[in-house]
Amino acid sequence: MQNLPIYLYPNSFTVILDLDTTIKGVNQVMYQQDLKIQKGIKNQVRVQFKNSDQKKIRIYNTQTFVFSMFDAINQRLIVEKNLEILDLGSTATKGIALLTLNESDTLDLDRSSYQYSVKLLDTDGTFTPAYANTYYGMAGTLHLSNDVYPVLKDSTIVTTFNPVWNAATDLYENYTGNMYASPEFNGNSALHTVAFYMSAYKGTIYIDASLDNTPGNNYTVINTLTYNLYSGVTYANFNGVYSYIRIRHVPAKGPNDADNRNTAYSGTLDKILYRS
Repeated sequence: MQNLPIYLYPNSFTVILDLDTTIKGVNQVMYQQDLKIQKGIKNQVRVQFKNSDQKKIRIYNTQTFVFSMFDAINQRLIVEKNLEILDLGSTATKGIALLTLNESDTLDLDRSSYQYSVKLLDTDGTFTPAYANTYYGMAGTLHLSNDVYPVLKDSTIVTTFNPVWNAATDLYENYTGNMYASPEFNGNSALHTVAFYMSAYKGTIYIDASLDNTPGNNYTVINTLTYNLYSGVTYANFNGVYSYIRIRHVPAKGPNDADNRNTAYSGTLDKILYRS
């Protein structure tokens, strides 16, 4: 039997805040650790304030410390958050503040490396810098990872259809191509979603599915949808492990039309998005 150890410990980094004018020497650290943050979840990071002699210093609730995360290449500020002071005057909490990055703060960001800084709001309304290391480097490095949730694949987009004449019904049927349904990633209750973008559409939409690796025309109808002058976006969900999916739509035929290609009467099916 395998054993899987999981570790729970606080994420933390050190900030140099040299407010003590009595310090005569400097104990330099070789480097500041990079800050690692996970995308799309709540991250809480403990910030330890020290002086340049590597001694923990008191911070107070009356002080305002601001964390800034930015893209160093484009000089673009991305996230700016106030730190929560945790220093209660005891040895255990001396010089500690808490940075909280919520899910929404990182959800739309690219997985990459960024820079961060911490600054102190002074009594005159200006900011005093804190330092990421004892070499007076203000900016530290933050790595934004996406190791917790898988990345969703893009939907299959269809904007053109292949019209085929059906002699049995005297109507044109408009087909998408074969859309791969990724059966290797799906269980027995695999969910599929198709979104339809329509403009005053009249007609019937068929969702066809196949279990064959080379389906050709070997499809089975699994859903039939009928619309009458529908405009907007609607969708259909269905379950099952299939090799390929195909959509075909049959516009309604006007009473005075020779066939069903008159979009002034039947409207249009403009776009389909499919995801398995």
